Amino acid sequence: MDRLLRVAGRCALAFLLVLGVVALLPRALREAVPHAVVGGAVLALGATGVRRGSRRPR
Repeated sequence: MDRLLRVAGRCALAFLLVLGVVALLPRALREAVPHAVVGGAVLALGATGVRRGSRRPR
């Protein structure tokens, strides 16, 4: 259960990180970026977090 909460936390952090970066973009560029790209970035960062969290310590 602890591992699941960590993974969910990392996914939420990735989501907020991407939203923050998109919010900092200029308005014209923000409107030009498709929503699918933003969603893909969230999924990629979330998958990276899951992979890093699922590795066992040596």
